Amino acid sequence: MNSVIRLCCCINRVSSTNPAFCGESIQDLLEENSSFRADITLFPRLALCPPSSGAMLKSAAISHLCEESLDQLRLSSAQNGGCIIVGLVKSFYGKLTDVIAVIQNGEVLGFLPACGFNSPNTISSAEGWYPAESSSSLLSWDTLFCCGDLKFCICPCPVKDLPLHLPRLAKTGCHAVLVPYYEPATAESAKRDSDLVRCLSETFGIAIAFVCGGQGDTSHPNAFQGHSAIYECGNMLSDHTGQSIGNNTYALESFSFCRDLDCDILNACQRFPSAQQPDIIITENTGKKGLLREVHNDPFLPIQQQEAEQYLSTLFQLQVESLVSRVTNTGLHRLVLGVSGGLDSTLALLVCHQALKQLELPSQNLIAITMPGFGTSDRTYYNALSLISALGAENRDISIKASVLQHFEDIGHDPSLRDVTYENAQARERTQILFDVANSCRGLVVGTGDMSEDALGWCTFGGDHLASYNVNVCLTKTMIRKMVTYLCSRFDDQVSSILHDIVDTPVSPELLPPDESGKIQQKTEDILGSYTLHDFFLYYLLKYNFPPKKLYYYACLAFSEEFSASYILEKLKVFLNRFCSGQFKRSCSPDSADITDVCLSRYPIPSDCSAQALLSDLSDIR
Repeated sequence: MNSVIRLCCCINRVSSTNPAFCGESIQDLLEENSSFRADITLFPRLALCPPSSGAMLKSAAISHLCEESLDQLRLSSAQNGGCIIVGLVKSFYGKLTDVIAVIQNGEVLGFLPACGFNSPNTISSAEGWYPAESSSSLLSWDTLFCCGDLKFCICPCPVKDLPLHLPRLAKTGCHAVLVPYYEPATAESAKRDSDLVRCLSETFGIAIAFVCGGQGDTSHPNAFQGHSAIYECGNMLSDHTGQSIGNNTYALESFSFCRDLDCDILNACQRFPSAQQPDIIITENTGKKGLLREVHNDPFLPIQQQEAEQYLSTLFQLQVESLVSRVTNTGLHRLVLGVSGGLDSTLALLVCHQALKQLELPSQNLIAITMPGFGTSDRTYYNALSLISALGAENRDISIKASVLQHFEDIGHDPSLRDVTYENAQARERTQILFDVANSCRGLVVGTGDMSEDALGWCTFGGDHLASYNVNVCLTKTMIRKMVTYLCSRFDDQVSSILHDIVDTPVSPELLPPDESGKIQQKTEDILGSYTLHDFFLYYLLKYNFPPKKLYYYACLAFSEEFSASYILEKLKVFLNRFCSGQFKRSCSPDSADITDVCLSRYPIPSDCSAQALLSDLSDIR
């Protein structure tokens, strides 16, 4: 899979004015990481002779030893199989130059001039190196390399100067920028560099990997500490200093890590796509195993709990504010909502309650309608009634049983036949009630459908599919479950207790009768599969347009401890079939606001599209 390229970031231990020692520490790291079969191995600027060597960097003897060590690395690259990028001092036409060497398969592919702390070069870090003449013996910083599907540039300057160069480099169409540099460490430098790189990688839609040398270097008149990180489109793949890497490394020993860059993700996020052909082709390494990157099973939410809660808080407020705007702009100051006691209508109820608060309108302006039918369980019914009462909304309890039975008689349907007609008639009857009540009170019907249901077509066309305005459509079922759990803390014990029980209730449309004990018999996840799995498929399809085979492999990694590979494959086929066949419902969805980066409205497909091409991508998986 050449869309995944393995990058190894290495920071070798150095010794001032001792290229032989530095070369040996580099060889040790190459040997240590050989089993990972990295495509690209990145070392710092002046990794073979640190800038703390001062005036000795201008010594021909030092340059000669650097070139000897480089030649040893060149020979090693013939066995390593990957590309090695390393910094040294080298003589060009009798002038000692701070350069980055690019090596592969026993051959030096070229040199790029570097700049930064104590550099003997005269080039400005701000201006960089972009020679007008193509005959220069040194490669330009905008030289475009290509390894597999990954196009990248090398920018050997301090991280703080990256904003000056990325606009030019990004326009080459590169997916990644590799930054070998070497600067003194301060208490602020590591965080400053990481924060800047994270922002730049997200802004330009590229991966940025940097390695800053310093392990084992002198401590006068500056302090040094290795620091390396990889950020992919704003997401951290790895970020370590000598102190954070562990094993008592601190500022003394060499350290390294390998991570896989995903070109499908980079292509989807790229801000400056370009057809520019690469200047230098690098052969992809062979024998890579596994995937060296974390794949989380809930990609819609941040991993850290505090960040996830902040995100949920912001998202809830956007739900509320979008509804407030719709109420204000339409002049319809009454909200009509069907409340089932399930997750989706519960969150919509909380959004409506908060919107009326912000509008300084009475809680009774929310008409919350319970509509028990053939499949309504006592648990969901009484949770709905209790929550409506606790929030002070007006409740109207309207049973749909008699009207639906009359409808069956009118259309000649046998009510003992529990088919799609039996189920959809109930959903459409409930929708008719909501809209008619809204007409009678000049109200606005608030929709409850979520993104998971929309993606899977798990709603009734002309039934719960309709609303005047939908507040949940940008949230998946998994997000809604976590949102309701998060919102428990905002209410008193009575409301919080009801919300917790709703979260613990199995997801169900409750269109088929309960079992003999009154418990829910029709459980959505027993029919469709786990929502967490479907939401995972949805994220990587919508955001990065992953092909089905990659969806399968990523899901196998993310859910390795939860689901078998055969279950994942089975449910992926369900997802792809339903995603395509349900598009006709999404093509005429109610108004809503796009309040998340990943949403269905940004993935238009024809209503009559076939899933066959997608399913065929899975045909060779057994």
